[in-house]
Amino acid sequence: MPEPSTVSIETARLLRKHRFSEPVTHYYSASGEIVVSLSGEAVNWNCPTFDVTPRRKVHSAPTLALAQQWLREKKRFDVLVDREYFYGKVGHYFAKIIRLKDGAISETGKYRSYDKALESGILKALRML
Repeated sequence: MPEPSTVSIETARLLRKHRFSEPVTHYYSASGEIVVSLSGEAVNWNCPTFDVTPRRKVHSAPTLALAQQWLREKKRFDVLVDREYFYGKVGHYFAKIIRLKDGAISETGKYRSYDKALESGILKALRML
């Protein structure tokens, strides 16, 4: 069974910057490679104790679904993936970002895959924080 989709290294860095501290089994090493916890235990990899040096940091790599949930529950941003539908034809995916405190809505570009649209929406929401 394949691993669930994890966020990109760029998204992982922004999540750490915005204090993402949920325990996860995957992380990006200081060299930027994705690693699975040897014990299989979920850990908060964004904790400074896992950093090689202050400049070479480890970043938690949550699944896209966990990052989406965290944004909704902790930062009050809803990231919703939708699909174009035009005259009976289904098109590309895109994400809507809704800032729950005031209802402001933003959209991403269009993507061929659901995961890419969700990643783009999460990244855009993090940049809006």
